[in-house]
Amino acid sequence: MERSYYFKDNKHYVVGGIIPPVLFNFVDKLAICPWWVNVPLGTTLDDIVWIKDDGTQTKPKSDTIEVKSSDGSSKYIIRKVGNKYHCSCPGYYRAKDRVCKHIKQLK
Repeated sequence: MERSYYFKDNKHYVVGGIIPPVLFNFVDKLAICPWWVNVPLGTTLDDIVWIKDDGTQTKPKSDTIEVKSSDGSSKYIIRKVGNKYHCSCPGYYRAKDRVCKHIKQLK
């Protein structure tokens, strides 16, 4: 099955491929990859339906968790990519093992 794209019922349908769709955010545009189709800014993974080669439909996984900072003044995003976690807090980038206190709490 070849890769193709169509828009229907306010959803972006991407067909084929073995790699699930991801959104690449450029400065002034957004694209669904690996199809490299430009979509409106503000499009999320929830707006994309992937129809795999076997004909099944699925939504791309968006494993994100929002946590508050210890003083409650900020919010950070923890993302699970494969079996690794990434956090948007400053402690994540300072830690040599890339495991901040938010990820430790989550585990």
